[in-house]
Amino acid sequence: MKTLCYANNDVLDQLALLIELTRPVYRETAEGAQASIGQHVRHILDHYRAVKTGIEENCIDYNRRHRNSPVEHCPESALETINELKHWLSTGAFTNNDIAVISEICLNTTQSERLHSNLSRELLYLINHSIHHMAYSSVLAKQLNINLPAHIGLAPGTRTHLRHQSEELTHA
Repeated sequence: MKTLCYANNDVLDQLALLIELTRPVYRETAEGAQASIGQHVRHILDHYRAVKTGIEENCIDYNRRHRNSPVEHCPESALETINELKHWLSTGAFTNNDIAVISEICLNTTQSERLHSNLSRELLYLINHSIHHMAYSSVLAKQLNINLPAHIGLAPGTRTHLRHQSEELTHA
């Protein structure tokens, strides 16, 4: 469980870097995009907050969103939320209890499903979900003429693959 918490802290560090580097365009929507980088950041942080609240209530509701919140428009607010979440992950005494998860499932009607999960699974989901949105945010940043480090938004497995490729080239 601690490893998943450390990994999530690393993801939140990367998200903070993304925010810092995209400050000039944080609220802008790139041509052809439906959301700004700030909206993607808010969406990521909504999921973290859903897990945090869900642990307290024994039910994670991913439908709870904070659309148009300060996090979406203000990098400082997003960074403050990240620091709060990192503190929570670092100091929490988590156990891998079973937990219910609620999420919308239909594209054409409002319909949610309640599923059984556990905290480890949901912490893993936060990592993958966050990286996916950071990858998309990297594309948006590039469209808005902000070049980000290549590692932002790369999945752990992809980074491992690239490290192995680099090691093979070094030893060749």
